[in-house]
Amino acid sequence: MAFTLLYSLCGAGFALLQLLAPVTARPIARSTSSSTLVALQFANVLEQLESTFYAQALQKFNQSDFTAAGFASAQVPLQQFQAIFQDESTHTTTLQSAINALGGQTISNCTFNVTSLLTDVPTMVAAARLVENVGVSAYLGALTLINDTVLSTAVATIMTVEARHQTILNLLAGATAIPQAFDVALNPSEILALTGGLISGCNLGIPANVPLKVNNSGPIQAGTNLDFTSAALDGTIPVENLSCQFLAGGLPVAISQPLSNCSVPANVTGSMLVFVTNSSQPLANNIRDAATGTIVAGPTMIFIDNQQDALAIAARPGLNSTVTTNGTSSATTSFAAPTTVTLTPATSSTVASGTVTSSVTSTSQTMAPTTVTNNWTAVTRTISPSEVSSILASAVTSMGSG
Repeated sequence: MAFTLLYSLCGAGFALLQLLAPVTARPIARSTSSSTLVALQFANVLEQLESTFYAQALQKFNQSDFTAAGFASAQVPLQQFQAIFQDESTHTTTLQSAINALGGQTISNCTFNVTSLLTDVPTMVAAARLVENVGVSAYLGALTLINDTVLSTAVATIMTVEARHQTILNLLAGATAIPQAFDVALNPSEILALTGGLISGCNLGIPANVPLKVNNSGPIQAGTNLDFTSAALDGTIPVENLSCQFLAGGLPVAISQPLSNCSVPANVTGSMLVFVTNSSQPLANNIRDAATGTIVAGPTMIFIDNQQDALAIAARPGLNSTVTTNGTSSATTSFAAPTTVTLTPATSSTVASGTVTSSVTSTSQTMAPTTVTNNWTAVTRTISPSEVSSILASAVTSMGSG
């Protein structure tokens, strides 16, 4: 089976081979739900997307491109991107074998449109960071769909590697390696709102949330008023009935604000998901209780980079960065990495000062130099992930009030 293959390919996976041996030896005896196959198929498509992205990036950019983007040595990012590409390729092959062993079919006819993410090294690095952060949320969500403990454990071994990629890309982007103590799980429909614009030519069998794009072109920090574009913001729902909601790791519920006055909350570093909803009721930070029926558009993902790790500075000393100290922003000049990367096609309508204006724009992917967008979905029992989220959320709340 695929997970056996993964470790065969790596030459160091005998334990996982043993773990999944019953699936390989007796696939008919194992009960596999349709949601399990959907989760594996969806994860495999995302791994194909990641593999395509890294393969094209490594083919396009040379050492001088990386040094020109502010890296101290081209070997620093190249070594990491090559390792990540190898991991994603192995994950793809492994998941394909797992799906086949369980009697399913791999979705293999997708086209991945990543050219717009590869205009230059700064854009590529920012896009890679977004992709890896989305990947972690996707695997967290996918785990809730898998009804087999052995399979969920095996998939979790991929998710932990994706989290390592996430950390590396945070550093290569010149930010904080581990900005939050928790990550956020997203369901597949939410993930497709972030990545669906890059995938075409295949039927995933999963409805996508309406994409949401942040139009701001400058650095996004606490207090920044956000301006959005989305096909869903067409005036059908009055703007006074819409809310923007910010969700980050460790928050028990989203921070809800009127869409007409949507500003980035304080005291958050790292990735933050933004939704537009038709209710001011905060979205719960767990898949079971999130009230996704109120979501009008999104999520999109933004990064709040208000501090840099020493490792990030050492790896990329030439990166233009804005650092806030005692409430004062100071910028160094050099190479600016995009803080806004849109993985979905540009769609319609803008919200500004409480007014929604609809317009028709191109369906090609856009890369604005300043923001990021992302999404995903759901595992098994003893304690379900949603219950774990509730427990963790309660613990965070207690710590915050203590």
